[in-house]
Amino acid sequence: MIEELRAELDLLRRTHAESKPSARLHVIRQRLARADAEIGSSRLVTIVSAVEGLARSLLVHAPGRPPASAHFRYQQVRLKNPVDLVDEVFRLYAAKSAPQQLGEDTWNLFELATKFSNLVVHECTHLGQDKYLSLTSASERVLEELVEVAGLLRVVTPAAA
Repeated sequence: MIEELRAELDLLRRTHAESKPSARLHVIRQRLARADAEIGSSRLVTIVSAVEGLARSLLVHAPGRPPASAHFRYQQVRLKNPVDLVDEVFRLYAAKSAPQQLGEDTWNLFELATKFSNLVVHECTHLGQDKYLSLTSASERVLEELVEVAGLLRVVTPAAA
């Protein structure tokens, strides 16, 4: 059982490393559509994770990088935090820093969203309900801006149609 789970973990990592950003975005949109009913801490963790996953994929599959080296590049960025990943994507794709691309307020809120998301996950806690809207909205804005700068077509999910 343990070896099967380890093998599954390795397979999922390889799959994510090899998946193009458009495929990752499709899965992210499906996950977010299913998570529409989530509120508060669950929604925050989901949207921050979505940003992180897409940003990582965009770095691994940046233009001019050979597909055969995707797994190696994935290992290079696998443990980077979402803030660093997003900032690197904007510098690579838009030639601007994230605060310049998003605006200071959105960027600062996203940085806080990642910290709160980590706190929620690692300390098994929650925030006051009044805090989530601004944090999740900023994170959603970051996700959509990543889609825009990378030139990915918006994938319409059944919930959004």
